Amino acid sequence: MLHLDTESDFWQARSSLIATDTSGGDIAMPDEVRVYTVSGVPHAPFRPLTKPVMQLPGNRLGYGAFMRALLVALFEWVEHGTAPPDSRFPSRAAGTLVPLADACRTFPRLPEVKFPNVLNELRLRDHSVEPPSESTAYPVFVQSTDADGNALGGIRHPLLAAPLATHVGWSLRASGYGEGELFTVQGSMIPFAQTEAERERARDPRPSLEARYASRDAWGQSETWPPNSSRRYGSATVNTAKSNDGDSR
Repeated sequence: MLHLDTESDFWQARSSLIATDTSGGDIAMPDEVRVYTVSGVPHAPFRPLTKPVMQLPGNRLGYGAFMRALLVALFEWVEHGTAPPDSRFPSRAAGTLVPLADACRTFPRLPEVKFPNVLNELRLRDHSVEPPSESTAYPVFVQSTDADGNALGGIRHPLLAAPLATHVGWSLRASGYGEGELFTVQGSMIPFAQTEAERERARDPRPSLEARYASRDAWGQSETWPPNSSRRYGSATVNTAKSNDGDSR
């Protein structure tokens, strides 16, 4: 079995429970199971909204290429016994799955950006009564982030190897639309400042594009993935961004 999640799924679908137990500890996957996360990517495809429901611009990154590669890997595994790549999923041991409070504390303080103070939690339900009653909450975690606010762990989208923005899997509702609540499984994008002067005026802690890349060509060259990040997915060789914390499971 191959299981693929996106960053959105930790916020809305409690995806940490795929790889953690009821006490919040990591779970070792069986030999016949692989679990993957594409970090920095929302679950829902980007589409312009007709109403200003979201506080931030939408995240345009997608996971289609990873899905296609894993479908090839699954076919090769079932038909020919060719094992797929090792699991690439955030973990408690690596510090890439953290409680919401810790994620909030380490996310960079960005101008006019509010970090979520809610996630879609899950509680133990007693279905022997009507209506079912809820009690103890399961421990649910989200991904930790780097200094830019981009998620750690799993497989990073290649465009995050040399980012132009902070790409997150969550989106908050704007005023008049349930302000502060999570908006479905959409993601958000928070662009970097173009210049250092612009960054300093905005008091943005993230380096500007000017400071990161000497030119557009320099940015393009920094997007090239290292040779050892190439992984074989079935009959197709697909470059997968090297995990930034070695949390293969």
